[in-house]
Amino acid sequence: MTRLISDTVAKEVVFIEDISVLYPYEQSVIQRFSGNLGLGYSYTKSSELGRLNFDAYIKYVAKKEELILSLSGIYSVYDTAFSRDRESASLKYNYYFAGNWFFTAFLAYQRNLELGLQRRYQEGIGFGNKFLTTRHIYAWARSGVVFNQEKSTEQVTTGTLTELFGQLEVNFFRFEKPKVNVFLTESFYYSLSQAGRFRNDGGLKITWEIFKDFNLNLEPYNNYDSKPPVPESPKSDYGIVFGISYIFY
Repeated sequence: MTRLISDTVAKEVVFIEDISVLYPYEQSVIQRFSGNLGLGYSYTKSSELGRLNFDAYIKYVAKKEELILSLSGIYSVYDTAFSRDRESASLKYNYYFAGNWFFTAFLAYQRNLELGLQRRYQEGIGFGNKFLTTRHIYAWARSGVVFNQEKSTEQVTTGTLTELFGQLEVNFFRFEKPKVNVFLTESFYYSLSQAGRFRNDGGLKITWEIFKDFNLNLEPYNNYDSKPPVPESPKSDYGIVFGISYIFY
């Protein structure tokens, strides 16, 4: 099946099965938003411990711009206590200025008690390229500089720390049944302020559509810090979370 795509300049016949993404340039601002909201919970009687996790993703797309908000958290629920174990939030802006090349800027927040990090604020700028676009795979790479302000679980704060960063994102998707989406992201940081410090944040999100607009999620994650804020803390953290998410357009 084909569709005729036209504008005031040219006309082109495109096979509809070759269309993977449509950008709603001429629709209202509200209709340019899409995203998902996911929740998960587990409980074990033997440890009297509940684990709650959530994640949210909202994306705004215009002709040359992308604005992406992402949130996630993992919490432990005890009989008499509640612990914010791991949290992250980021607001990312991409502006495409030459084909698949784009300028990127972002703000981020992180918390990871396993690594002795009570909070980290980040501000970053750089450039990137969407170097792979096929019917089922998109891939981005970006690099630049990031500025951090950290506070450890021992209440020790730092001034502004400077790092070089590189990030790789790969998205595999299919719209035929079974509808599956796999999103891999790996971020690497090399400190210019602390000699020998190297960090890595990574995640893999796998979703299966179980019925319309609802997905089953599997999300492994990993974090590494060669010099964590608390020297006695572990240098790595990893885990897997499960949940169900709702997709909105």
